[in-house]
Parts: sequence; structure tokens; C-alpha cells
Amino acid sequence: ARAAAAEAKAGRQKDFGTSSGAKGLDDDFDFMDGTGDDYTTMGEDFGDSDEDEEEDEEEEGRERMAVETEPEHKGTCISLDGIKSMQGCATVQVEVLHVQLTCADCSASSRLYLSGADADGADAKTWCEGCSGLIGVGLRPTLLHGASSKLCYLDCVRCSVTDVLPSVLMSVCEGCDAANVHKQEFIRNRLVSGACHACHAKYAFGAESIRIEQITPCDPGGVRGSGGGSKASGDSGDPMDEIAEELRWLRKKAKNDPRQQLIKLGSQLPLMGACRHFKKSYKWYRFACCGRAFPCPECHAESGCPAAALGAHASRMICGKCSMEQSYNPARPCEKCNFIMQAKGSSHWDGGDGTRNLASMSTKDAKKFKGGLQQANSKFKTSSGKADRVGAKAKAKRENEKKFGKS
Repeated sequence: ARAAAAEAKAGRQKDFGTSSGAKGLDDDFDFMDGTGDDYTTMGEDFGDSDEDEEEDEEEEGRERMAVETEPEHKGTCISLDGIKSMQGCATVQVEVLHVQLTCADCSASSRLYLSGADADGADAKTWCEGCSGLIGVGLRPTLLHGASSKLCYLDCVRCSVTDVLPSVLMSVCEGCDAANVHKQEFIRNRLVSGACHACHAKYAFGAESIRIEQITPCDPGGVRGSGGGSKASGDSGDPMDEIAEELRWLRKKAKNDPRQQLIKLGSQLPLMGACRHFKKSYKWYRFACCGRAFPCPECHAESGCPAAALGAHASRMICGKCSMEQSYNPARPCEKCNFIMQAKGSSHWDGGDGTRNLASMSTKDAKKFKGGLQQANSKFKTSSGKADRVGAKAKAKRENEKKFGKS
């Protein structure tokens, strides 16, 4: 009987092992038929990783901007004079160029970064801080070598190049032809040194000075048609060119704007120049981008001017008492009537450049007492009650109240 029972038990264990093993194999091979949830999730993860790898490959495989071996001799030429060393460098070219520009209309200075590696970053445009006009520069890189000291050409629109600020260069190794982007910025009369990332050979480059030669005048940015209208230069469909054309139309129609007709020399502006945004600023701002005047930059943005969202600044201001237009200086009184165009002690609201000192701020200014418990000199500041709860004095006070009651 015992032998029969042992044989039956061994048979059951064998059947269980076979079935469980088969079931385990079925579970292990579920991914073959594509019905498992885990397989679907893993497939999605693999798909995402493949997409990331493709994006990385695209970035790595992006072609560098073509260099002109025989560039057209026009625009502004940037050359390096007095080259001290080209050790280990077969050729040198621009990687990132930082230039200082001067507006052709108002002579205000601006700065731009141009890329010598990416064609999309070779052209850059910005708004002039003085007249809010659109200025732009296009970079055409060249190869600098032993027989040529020309670094690049610049095509300017409504501006001129006045200086080359610290920039980044790229050199080709003389031994292995590997491209090495210099880790140090190029500055006049200073050597830039390093090692090739491929063959580890040392390189060094330096020049005494940078020569800026204007070969042809800059593009004026507009061409007069036969009908007297102004057309944007290039008609290339560039959004910035379209905005510049719209701004030219706004400047032409600025005199007929109803708000501008309220400005009459010798008479007050509406609400003395204040508005719902700047309630304590008694002047209007003249924005050169559209040629119109507004009580504040917020009103300028609400007018629909396309340059307002792109950082256009006011160039002149108008007194709220006598409507005298003058150069922009918020801290100076009016040139004609000597009227102070901001509330005394409340310059906090004047374009955000006013006082933040609560001691010198006027008591009539709501900002002086705003914050409640957060400011020590606030009307709503409450005294601390910690001394009545903690310490020896508080304990003695509680014992006294137990004996004699609260006074």
C-alpha cells in the first residue's frame, strides 16, 4: 500500500511539473504572437528610443555651412592683420561672430551674433534701440590661410559694422584635417591654443588687430517704386520684412490717428498724460517704430503695433501739461514749463525704474503699505504676542492671573 501511494504521488508531481513547465514556456513565448501587454509597451519604448536616435543622427549629420572660396567682393570685409601664429592650423574660419553695429538712421549701437556653421543663423535681424527700425546683417564666411587674411564678408541692411567683439573661431588640423572649434574666444593680440581632438596635436592662433573695410554702402532697406510707395527690400516673404513694411505704413498714417490729434502744444494731454496702467506718470511716450504716441508701453502693445511685442522702445516723450515733445529722460522736468512728469515720491510706477525704498516713498503711494505683515512700517503690521506666551515673564503673568484673575 505504501509503495502504491508513493508511485501515485510521484506521478502527480510529474504531471504537475510537465503542465507547469509547459505553462511557463507558453508565458515565456507570449511575445512571439504579439498578444502580450508587456511586449506592446516595450515596442513603444523601443520606438521612442529609435526616434531619439534618429534625431541625434540628424543633428550630428547636419552639414556645415558652405564656405565661399572666391567670395564676391562687396559689403563689409573683416580681415585679421598681423597674424602672430598659425601653429597646427591649415585654415581658420568663423564659428560664431559677435559684431557691434551702428544704425544708419540714428547712429544707435546694437549687437548681434552670427553663425558661421549653420546657414539658418548666418542672417540675423534686430530692432534698433534708438529709432526702433529694423536692421540686419548677413554673414558670408571665407577661409583664412597663409595666402589670405580675410575672415568673412558681412552684408548689412540699414546699419554698418563698427567693431568685432570676442568671437569663436574654428580651425582645420594641419596633420589630420580634423575640424577643431576653439574653446577660447578670439580677442585682438591674444593667442588661442589647444589640442586637436583627433590626433592631439597642439595648435595656436593669434592676430594683432582686426581690420573692418566697408567696400560698398549698406542696403538702405527700402526701394521707392514708381508710385511713390515703399517696398520692402527683397520681397522674400520674410516675416521681419513684412513687419517692417507694416511699420512704414503706420508711420505714414500716424498724423491722421485720432489719438495723435489730441496733442496740441500749450494744452494739456487727456488725464494729464496718465492712463489706467500708469496712473502716476504724466507724460506720453513717442514710439519711433510706428511714429505714434501713447501714455505707456501697455497702451502701445494694445494698439496692435507689431513691434511692441518684439521689444520696441520709446525714443521721445511728451509733457502732460504743455504737450511739449522732447528727448526721453524720465527723471528730468519738462524743458518748456518745468513740470515734473511723475508724482513726487512715486517714481515706483515710472516704467519700473523708480524707487523701491519704502522710507523715501510717499505715504500716498499704495506700494508703501502693501504687503501687510511682510513690511515693518506697514499700517497693518501687528505686534508679536510671543512674549505673552513664552518665557519667565509669561509664566509669572499666568500665575498672577490664577491668583487674582485677569486684569
